[in-house]
Parts: sequence; C-alpha cells; structure tokens
Amino acid sequence: MATPTEEKRKKLLLITISGGGGHTQAAKAQAVKALSENPNTEIIQKDILIDLVSKRLGKGFVSLWNFSQKRGNITFLMFLQKNVPTADIVFGTFIFCRTLYLLLKEGVDQIVDTQPVGTSPIIKAIKIVRKITGKPLKLEKIVTELPTDNVVHFFKPIKKLSPNDRAYIKLISTIPLLDNNQTAEGFWKKNCGLSESEVCYESFPLRPSFKKYLNTKRNQNERMRILIHVNSYEEKFLIADSIKKGDIPSEIYRDKIAINIETDDKVSTILLGSQPTEEATIKYLKQYIELMRYVASQERHIVFVFCNSHTENKNSLLKRIHTLLQKTTHFPHNLNVIPMCFQSDDVIASLYYRSDATFTRSGGLTAMELMSVAQGQIWIHSEVKHGNAAGEKIDKGMPIWERGNATYLQEKKGARFITPETFIDRCLPYFLPESSTAGIG
Repeated sequence: MATPTEEKRKKLLLITISGGGGHTQAAKAQAVKALSENPNTEIIQKDILIDLVSKRLGKGFVSLWNFSQKRGNITFLMFLQKNVPTADIVFGTFIFCRTLYLLLKEGVDQIVDTQPVGTSPIIKAIKIVRKITGKPLKLEKIVTELPTDNVVHFFKPIKKLSPNDRAYIKLISTIPLLDNNQTAEGFWKKNCGLSESEVCYESFPLRPSFKKYLNTKRNQNERMRILIHVNSYEEKFLIADSIKKGDIPSEIYRDKIAINIETDDKVSTILLGSQPTEEATIKYLKQYIELMRYVASQERHIVFVFCNSHTENKNSLLKRIHTLLQKTTHFPHNLNVIPMCFQSDDVIASLYYRSDATFTRSGGLTAMELMSVAQGQIWIHSEVKHGNAAGEKIDKGMPIWERGNATYLQEKKGARFITPETFIDRCLPYFLPESSTAGIG
C-alpha cells in the first residue's frame, strides 16, 4: 500500500488578482486550508492579469488600482469595476489559451478562483480539459465580498454564462443580505441565475491569525502585547519618535517595536484599506487630536494608524504623520499615536479584536474579518464630504461593492458610516462620558 508521500500529489490552482489586498489574502487562506487538509498538495498560484494576460499590463493595472485606492478616487475605481465584462471580452482569448495550457501542462486537480475577471474563458478551458483528461474539474469561485445586490462585478459575469457553462461553476459564498420579502433562492436567481442549492455556503476565507479569535468574547482584564515590525532604520525612527509624543512605554528592538496595551486603555485603529487612503487618514488623526484636546477624560487613548510602505527620503504617509505629530502644539496629555507600515495578519487580527473603535474601509475581506472578530464599534469611512447625520447619501462616497459590504456590516454588526468632517459629532457619544464633553465647539 502506498504511503502518503508515494501517492500522486494533488495539484491546486489558485487564481487571484493583485489589485487591493482581499483577493490575494483570500487565496492565501485557501492555500493554508488546502495544506492543512492534505499536506501533500502542490499549490500553483497565478494572477489573472499578470500571469495569464500580460505581466506589463497586469502590473500597470495593479499600480492604477492601488494609486486610486490611496487617493480615494471613487470615480476611477468604479470605472475599473464596471469594465470587468469588457476585460473578459478584450482579454478572453489570452485567459482561455493560457488557462488551458496551464491545466494540461500541470495536471491540475482542483481550481479555486478568488477574483471576478475571466470567468467565462476559464470555464471554457475547463470544459475542454474535462473531455481530454476525464477529471471532474469545476471552477470553485469564492466571492470575496459579503453577498448583497451590490456585488455586480462578481455576479454579473456568472449570470451572463449560458446554463450549460453555469453547470461548471461552484459558487462559494456566505448567507446573503436580503431585502424585505426576498428569499435566498430569489437573491441567487436574480443576481447569478443560480438556485440556492447550487451555491455552497462556507465560512469566511479567514487567515489563521483571525480564526483564533472566532467566537471569543474579549476578557476585560486581558492585557495585550503588540509587536510592530519595521523594515528599515528610518522607518523605526519615525515610529519610535512618534510614540514619544505620548506617554506610553515602548520597547525598541532591531526589527520591531513592542507596545503593551493595558486593560483600561481606550484603543482605536485607523486602517483605511490595504492601500490606505492617505488624505482621509491624516484628517481622521487631526480630528482625533482636536477631540482629545477638549475632553476631560482621564483614560489613556491609544490610536494605531496603518500606513502604506515607507521608502527612505520619501514623503510617505508614515513620514507625514510623524511631521504632523511633531508640529502639533498642546498635544493631548492622554493621547498616544502609534503609526506603522502594513503589518502581519497577527497584528491586524489582534487590533481588530482589541479595539474599542475601528475606522476602516469596507473591502470584502476586511468586512469578513471585522464580522468575525471585532469587539468594538466599527466606523466605515466614506469619501462624501458632507454626509448628513442620518447617514443618507454618505454611502455614496464608496465604491458600490464596498457600499454593499458596509450595509451588511451595518445590519449584522451595528457598523456606522463616518467622514472626517462628522468625526467628532458621531464618535463622541461612543468614546467619552457625557460629563467630559463640555467645552467642545
């Protein structure tokens, strides 16, 4: 009898896309899951545009997407999203040919897809491979957004498939958010042309660091240690020098900085996407400083601010925050600002779990992670400049798919919309005793 190492290795093809972070993080979670179920699995990961269309074109798209995210350019993000069907037409032949070649050359046994582009050409390649090899291949499409009517970039290409082609897709999602009098069967028929029985409900594609906090209620007496990893001396200096503006102790090591969060600390996290929206991040921090100047609270506030990567001698978001803090006079005595460049899953999961408030964008995987582990108030950023107090129109300041995720979080987790301009009015009741609000104006 053959031992596991002698058996034929299972080959798993993961198809993802690098724009943003959620699609690749979901692919990473699937790789971990596959290896935990069968350590003998060989993982082949491909970017739909970089590897299956054109490396230059794909990298150009990723740069455009990430730049638009950092600038908060909703119009351009929506333009790219609306043209997913166009991309399928323009690049369909490339995707079909290279997917077909890859499936046959590698002898792929399973295909998992965590992004919306190229659904039709990939399925056409699968149909040919099934005839040649006899393998019962299907396209396992993981929806990396919370399922609402707004997930058109995933759902529209599926609905446009012929009934014959839809038989070769296995759609993986979670329970949808339904309108009044709408059924799950009606939701999937309307959006994908599938019956509910053709949809596989699974738990969120969470990374391992988040899974350890699942179904766990935070112990109010729990202390937490956060290890901030740094990539250069200048990055370490900017973070450490920013921390000195407050009074929280820190431990400085060669490649990390350690912060201990005490049980009675008030903790907030500002993380506006995998490519943080820079101007909004700065504005939220300024508003937080302004708020803390006028309150009588004696609680120690710790604000963790996520930045994009730092390049030495460049005016990165990290450097801009450092400059802002150094130039701020009358800095609140009980405020500690801790900026950091993007961190490991463990740091993000720990802060989502511990934070009394999280200020975030509602990307798909971010929303799933918050749904799973967040214990405090969730504030969802909008690029609308003057949303009214009732929240009307404020959801227009985010891409349509993030709008859907935000609505899901609002319904299931009590999330609320926010802008830098509405920060003080909306946050004050959640952070501070009423007696400490006198003097704010």
